[in-house]
Formats: sequence, C-alpha cells, structure tokens
Amino acid sequence: MVHELASRRRKRCVKYNVDHKHLLVNATFEKTPFTDESFTESWIKNLVDIIDMEILHKPIAVKCEEKDNEGISAFCLITTSHIALHSWEKKDPNLVQLDVYSCKKFDQHLVENELKKFSPIRLGSHFLDRGLRCTRGWQLFDEGMA
Repeated sequence: MVHELASRRRKRCVKYNVDHKHLLVNATFEKTPFTDESFTESWIKNLVDIIDMEILHKPIAVKCEEKDNEGISAFCLITTSHIALHSWEKKDPNLVQLDVYSCKKFDQHLVENELKKFSPIRLGSHFLDRGLRCTRGWQLFDEGMA
C-alpha cells in the first residue's frame, strides 16, 4: 500500500514538474524604511527588476492605522507569482516581513542584499522549494482520493 502511494505521488510530481521557490524574510529595524506607500511601491518595482522578474500588475501599498497593527502592506503580482511585504512601524523593534514566491528561479541573496542596504538590526530568511516533488513529509489530504 505504501509503495503504491509513493508511486502515485511520483507520477503526479512528473506531471506537475514546475519549480516553486518561496523566500520568506524577517527583518527588524530601529526604524522601518517602509513607512510610505509610494516609496514601498517603488522599492518593490526595483526589486522585481533586480531579481529579473516581470510585473503582471504593478505594486500597490496600503497604510494601516489600526492600533497595534500600524504599518504598510504591499503586494505585487509578477508573471511567475507574487511579492508581498508587511511592515509594522510601531513594534519595538520595527518588523518587516517579505515573501517572494516564484516558479522561476531567482537569487535569494539579491533580495537579502536589498534589505541589508537599510541596516537592519536582524535579518533572517528561509528558502523553500514548494514544488510537488518536494512534499515528502508533508501532511497530504489526498492520499485516499481517486
């Protein structure tokens, strides 16, 4: 039974053999650079160029004034997926979270270097391959499905 399930999973992975790279970045700052919508949109547009992607829908950034959630949220659709940025300007230290998701390979260090230009207190990232061939160990809900 286990061998049969593994065989079915391999067949699906060949059928959907697409790269899905997901970079998750957390950074803290004395003062986040992302406090202005137009600056944030411009920064994301520049990042798209740096990592050699193409914009499908231009970046949009929105300021949130809700207590304990003050900051910027921004999103850009790229032809290969998306970029999302969230910045909390009232947290101590200020927090920025950035996701770059693409089915086209990109250099994560280019993204990290763009954030390093703002002298973060701390910068961390995790790079995931979310392709179907990489779901080993995931809890899958389709095991008994036809």
